[in-house]
Amino acid sequence: MADPAYRRRHEKSYPLFKLEVQILNAIEKKHWTYADLARALHTAKSNVSRDLCGGGIHHATVERVGRIADRLDMDFLPILVPHAKADALCSKIQHFLAA
Repeated sequence: MADPAYRRRHEKSYPLFKLEVQILNAIEKKHWTYADLARALHTAKSNVSRDLCGGGIHHATVERVGRIADRLDMDFLPILVPHAKADALCSKIQHFLAA
């Protein structure tokens, strides 16, 4: 990633991509479809598709992500972390969750 502007865009969007992947993995673990999640959220399947396809999660509110997590029997824990500690903390959290 030699282009600094591209690198900034990538680094800004990557955490949201990882969030989408976590949600998709949770859906798969429950053996659910988008339609199943939509029923649990009392919303249309198209809303779930919009949120979980191609970076759509960046349009979802924190409240909506929390509701999605809740319906998937998970907790959404938004936290603020100092830039200097973010990589180390994320690594530790991923290791903890993998155990």
